[in-house]
Amino acid sequence: MTPQPMRRAAAGAAVIGAVAAVALAAPAQAADESGTDYYSSKQPYIAPSQADIDAYQDAPEGYTPLATESVARHGSRGLSSYKYDALLHRLADTALAEGGFLTPEIGEAFIANLDAITAANVENGYGMLTGQGATQHQGIGERAAERNAELFAEGGTIVAETSSEARATESGENFLLGFGADDVELEPRPDLLYFHKVENPDGSDKAEGTPERERADAYEAYIDEQTDDDGTIAAAIDYIEDLPRSVEVADDLLGGIFTPDFIAQIGEDEAHTWFNTVDGTEDGEIACAEGSDPSVDADACGDPEKSIESAVDAAMTLYNLYIIGADMQEENVAPHEFDFEQYFAGHEEDAEWFAYLLDAEDFYEKGPSLEGHHETYAVAQPLLDDFFATIDARVAGSDVAATFRFAHAETIVPFAALLQLPGSTVSAPDNAAPATDADVYNYDDNPWRGSEVTPMAANIQWDIVSREGIDPATNADYTPLVRMLYNEREIAFNDSCTPVADGSTWYKVTELKSCLNGEETSESPLLANEPTPAPTAEPTTEPTAEPTASAEPTAEPTATAEPTAAPSATAEPSAEPTTDSTPAPGDDSNPLSPTGGDMTAAAWGLGATMLAAGAVAAELIRRRKNQGAN
Repeated sequence: MTPQPMRRAAAGAAVIGAVAAVALAAPAQAADESGTDYYSSKQPYIAPSQADIDAYQDAPEGYTPLATESVARHGSRGLSSYKYDALLHRLADTALAEGGFLTPEIGEAFIANLDAITAANVENGYGMLTGQGATQHQGIGERAAERNAELFAEGGTIVAETSSEARATESGENFLLGFGADDVELEPRPDLLYFHKVENPDGSDKAEGTPERERADAYEAYIDEQTDDDGTIAAAIDYIEDLPRSVEVADDLLGGIFTPDFIAQIGEDEAHTWFNTVDGTEDGEIACAEGSDPSVDADACGDPEKSIESAVDAAMTLYNLYIIGADMQEENVAPHEFDFEQYFAGHEEDAEWFAYLLDAEDFYEKGPSLEGHHETYAVAQPLLDDFFATIDARVAGSDVAATFRFAHAETIVPFAALLQLPGSTVSAPDNAAPATDADVYNYDDNPWRGSEVTPMAANIQWDIVSREGIDPATNADYTPLVRMLYNEREIAFNDSCTPVADGSTWYKVTELKSCLNGEETSESPLLANEPTPAPTAEPTTEPTAEPTASAEPTAEPTATAEPTAAPSATAEPSAEPTTDSTPAPGDDSNPLSPTGGDMTAAAWGLGATMLAAGAVAAELIRRRKNQGAN
């Protein structure tokens, strides 16, 4: 699918009305909500419950919707290319020839499942959105329209942007269909939404000398260095994959399909090492899926460098077919039905271990990664800057009321780490020679889980509200407020950010720019109490009553006044923004007060208390004088 030039469309009351006409089924889910199926980053999207939606906080009194914006991963897809199915086809060919299956019936069923999932992907298109993926984004779009009905009641322009990868564009189209704005066309933005690679989805490269090219070059160079033989990430992954548990679960899983002798032979010689080629040899011809047309679907031909060189590789390859099957329910029908869940029935602990192995790679290469390094998520800084720039433009008079962005896990994972969203707050030790589990990312010490950080259709949405008039605390226009939804559940920003009131999920834009980007501000993060009207005459007597308890401010500064916007190697983040606005884990120099300058949160709280007490005293004087006049 070739992205078309952007066309902006006005979305008014008609948009909201159109939503009601879109009949959407609840997103199909292959996994229960407990996560016990262990699908890692292939976890199908779990839509919010009505209780989640009912729990959204209203904006503070006097504030009305100004804008909304988001970034989302594409929805459920099929296999990204002819790879896992191709490799297991080659292994199965050898097992069949050598009597390596436990029984002929097991071998026949295994090969039939491989043939079926390949045929399903050929029909749907490798890497393309599945029926589930379309439904997921239609539902997200519908709920976004319902939540923002007031925003678009009097019109507003929508901008939609895509990485330009086909599945991201398809996701955007389905979101807009659910939103009721399917006449809006998506603008290709690989510079902003495909920042992790020099090569864009359309095959072009990011232009030499541009900031986007420099960032992509730096990121790719860092990952190449870290995953090379002497790299720290390579050492961590090798340690994890070489753990005895990896071999145990691989043997346990494969033992239900293949003979012990065949399993023992995997990776021992060239005849039992398979590459993604026609004959399975390292120098063989590139393999393409049977029945495919490579001129239409280039991803139907696989990367010949991919291989199975151990029993762990073989089991991990099978696991990858199991988890993608959860995203292909609508394609898993006759004449190409498949069942990979049967191989994991009773092997839930094995599935959890393989989820850990898959999570480890994403964690190190895209997420919080190594303590003291921010290269893996600094690459997402322009996206955060764009979120703020979009708000600034709206405040300045832009007619764009909504900006929706559609991308990938490689976009969401680093963005989540940059924002320190739940689960993305803890880095792993920077240890080039790990000797114990504590030296590497592990499930016991680290909350990062691919199924929670970046499930299919993962999304981060910001709603922005504003208020007319002059803020007496600043003598300037009221500062807009922002709240965040993560996978459509309302969450607080990280602990370095102070909300407008205790327990609130709304934050001033100035506060977010300070705690997330290190910009100085002299504005209190709290909402000031409205001033009491001044007395009509000079008081003649002194008040005799003390201020009541209700005169105290309703919101106190939080205890975490200093920003800590970067993952740390412990459960408590402690990093500070660097001079390039990207937080550097482990650097706690020059803490920034959320109020700016030398003014501390405690001082703001004292000042608010004094102002409140003075206002109450003035009111008591006014009332006493009025009583005397009557």
